[in-house]
Amino acid sequence: MSAVIQATRVRDEGGAWLRAILFVVVVLGLMALASTAYASDGTEFDAAVSKWDQWVKGNLGKLAALIALGVGSVVAAVKKDWSWFMGAVVLSMGIGVIVGIINASFSATV
Repeated sequence: MSAVIQATRVRDEGGAWLRAILFVVVVLGLMALASTAYASDGTEFDAAVSKWDQWVKGNLGKLAALIALGVGSVVAAVKKDWSWFMGAVVLSMGIGVIVGIINASFSATV
């Protein structure tokens, strides 16, 4: 009876090793297939960056800054709390600075 148990144990261990080796082969195969996705020239975000830059520096960005300043001014006048106005000023100026940071991060070379 012990020979049958030993043979079953060996077969189970062999099946576990076979599954592990098959798993490693599948993972390596998928990595090889996906390597073309990693090997790009880094221009996949250029269209999005230029569109974002046009929005923020163009008429849409200027309109958003004016709306923020207007809302901040009205709320500051109604509540007599000038932190709303200063927050709108900081937000309006900060958006221009953030665009520069985003452009630098997308065009950075490592």
